[in-house]
Amino acid sequence: MSKDIGKKLAQEAGSRELSRIIMRGSSIKLGMKNRLFRFVPARFQWVIPFIQQNLKIEPPKLSALKFQLPGRLRQNQDLAKNSQQLAPEIEIGTLPEVFQPVQPLYLKYDCARGNPLSCEEAQQTLEANPQAKYCRQCGFPVPLAPETKIRGDRATYQIERLLRHRGMGRLYAAIQLSDRQPVILKEYILPHRYFNSEEIRQRKDLFRLVGGINLADGRIQDQRLISPWEAVAPLREERCYLVTKGQIDAFPNLSSYLLETGAFTNAQVRQVLDQVLQSLEFLHEQKFRLRSGALKQGIIHGNLSLDSLIFVPNTQGFFIYLCDLALWENFGKPILSDSAYSSPGQDLKALGYVAFYLLAGRTFNPQTEQEIDPRVEDDWPLGVHPALKDFILNLIGLGTQKFETAQVARQTLLKLSGEWWIGDGSVIPLGVPETIILETVEKKRRLRRRLLAFLLGTAGLILLALLIWWAMVSRQQKAVAKDPVCCIDKLAGIPLGNFTYTASVNGTWSFLLQQPNLIAPGRTLEQDLQQRLQPEDPAEPPKYTFRYLPEPSSNEAIAKVLSGETDFAITNLLNARTAYDNLIHTQIGYREFAYDGIVVFVPFSYSRRENGLPQRLNGSITFDQLRQLYTGKIRNWQELGGPNLPVKLYIPNEEEALRIFEQRVLKDERAIAEFHNLLKTPTTANTLVRIPAPITPLSTFSMLRTVIRDFEDRNIGSIGFGTLSKVFGQCSVYPLALSEGNKSPVSPLVRNLDNQPISPLTDLCNNKGSYSPNVTAFSQNHYPLAYPLVVIYPRDNRLPSVGEKFAEILTTLEVQNLLDRTGLIPIYRQSPP
Repeated sequence: MSKDIGKKLAQEAGSRELSRIIMRGSSIKLGMKNRLFRFVPARFQWVIPFIQQNLKIEPPKLSALKFQLPGRLRQNQDLAKNSQQLAPEIEIGTLPEVFQPVQPLYLKYDCARGNPLSCEEAQQTLEANPQAKYCRQCGFPVPLAPETKIRGDRATYQIERLLRHRGMGRLYAAIQLSDRQPVILKEYILPHRYFNSEEIRQRKDLFRLVGGINLADGRIQDQRLISPWEAVAPLREERCYLVTKGQIDAFPNLSSYLLETGAFTNAQVRQVLDQVLQSLEFLHEQKFRLRSGALKQGIIHGNLSLDSLIFVPNTQGFFIYLCDLALWENFGKPILSDSAYSSPGQDLKALGYVAFYLLAGRTFNPQTEQEIDPRVEDDWPLGVHPALKDFILNLIGLGTQKFETAQVARQTLLKLSGEWWIGDGSVIPLGVPETIILETVEKKRRLRRRLLAFLLGTAGLILLALLIWWAMVSRQQKAVAKDPVCCIDKLAGIPLGNFTYTASVNGTWSFLLQQPNLIAPGRTLEQDLQQRLQPEDPAEPPKYTFRYLPEPSSNEAIAKVLSGETDFAITNLLNARTAYDNLIHTQIGYREFAYDGIVVFVPFSYSRRENGLPQRLNGSITFDQLRQLYTGKIRNWQELGGPNLPVKLYIPNEEEALRIFEQRVLKDERAIAEFHNLLKTPTTANTLVRIPAPITPLSTFSMLRTVIRDFEDRNIGSIGFGTLSKVFGQCSVYPLALSEGNKSPVSPLVRNLDNQPISPLTDLCNNKGSYSPNVTAFSQNHYPLAYPLVVIYPRDNRLPSVGEKFAEILTTLEVQNLLDRTGLIPIYRQSPP
């Protein structure tokens, strides 16, 4: 009996060691690439996805790796095989397989394999007769034939080939016909043997409503969750389709990868747990918008398993993506139920089983064909660290600690990381001789030294090349800054065609583009630009056009660019960085073309200036004072050393300006919440009398008129803010100098005579030509509420560079001169020749 146990332990140790070495070889290969990329500066890391695509990294093949072991280790394996007489059912050098009996699906069909979705007979039926609709053996719908076209609401897709079966559907490689870009299409079957016509219609309606999710606030955030691009449910077919962009959905899942490589090491399982818990935390706690438009606070995966976790090798080792959420995966089951995705705890338990199966290298015992059980000590492989084992048991619900949320579980995992990832993360299994261990450690040290020397040499070459390239780019940029292009007709390389772009409907660009009389009497900037972009010969058709289609907010405008619905957008850089900072330099590019900013103003009456707010406030105000005013802490100007006047607060009804004011001035969540509470209109106890809200939103020009009337007619000290491009030249208000923290106040306006800040003694009405915007403060970001206006465009070499070229149009001296007339501060202030 003891001899059998010893044989089994030796057998398990050998298999475990071989699995570890094979996976270690893959990690070294990928790790070398990762270390090389660490030397790439952050601003250039957007090129890494294109490099990865060209590298064509694929999962390591067992047949190619199992004979590449170090000589002594390979010899030891042979000796062990010859001397220890291991059990005949497991051969040294063969990794344990994930043994899963066929899970019967669609039992009303007499399929020989038990699963008609993966049965070869259906594919052979289609190959024998391309017009066939049903399997000649069982009658189940056959796969889609190549070149089949699927028409959706967003695009039309053409099938290229069948990939495989996964979960409740078949996966196909396809293309989007409009731009020939690759997509993955998953087909779900609603066979008539299970559903009548009314049930099929109801399920298709449901499918359209739940087939995909997006963040409720419109942000695009990659948390390794594969969400469908479109849900297609044709009326007259017994099929539905989910379409995902790119090819990540076609990568192997953990189940198939486990069959290929064998059991995972402790370090690799820890990486899987860390990534999946991070994705679950995002999924459970964010607010999402379903395809139906309904909002849902937190979504449960409900279908977490080896089959619904995608393994994607990359330069850092691998990424794990979540797919096939129960929200849309369960709809095609003969019995529809939502009980599977009822609580976050179900997802954590499922993840615990996934980690256990990865360590064990299988889900079923090959001898008994029974599922292995984490409660059975013999089912745990050798070499698993106790801390990792306890963590997995806690996830499953069999340990001493219960994790209420994915966030708590991940925090616990990160705290444990220092205790059980020693050295390179490997664990030496029992049964390996000490001499072999020492020799292996010494070989690793020599390999590390050689690898370090190679990496340092390679890094030096890469760094030298980047420095040379950076010097060339900097020289080119300086040359461009010193010598801008004079005119639109001097620009080369403007793509031909009709293009659309967008911005916030109430934002700065919409106003400047469509407001008449800014450029010339009765004309708008949009009309002037269109005229300058037309060919000289009126009979000649235009080579390119730019159509402006505004969106409700700047976030939605940028989202349209990311989705490919518009070619580029115009916004301020602060809002773009707040919403999409993680995508800038990777998926989003931008170019500055002018400066603007927020100015804070109070009423200005030159005749009554002695007791006016500008004089009593010394022409300036601090951020701290603004926070107190706009959170209701100050009700009379005497509290700030001003005259005895009640405070009246105004804000512009412009989303861009409000967001910048909240981020830069109010800053913390508590102050922002108090600010929003003041915007609400209270009512008296009888709910019939409505009291005016303490803060009044108005358009900028209405605000300017109201502020001076409050002071002159009602003896009220009002305060408001708006963009410099709209406020400049309006002499009924005084733009206050601003100071943040301990910094000196910076005025938005300066006198032309000496370039010094204006003062309350400056006559803003009778001497309008004597002052101008503080160009230096705005362009060098010294003014606390200054920001650049930018053209936002996608970083995608497959698309025409129309956004970059439009930015070049805006930075020609010809157009910069026009922007100067609109009230913006252009980058170049020279007049065109």
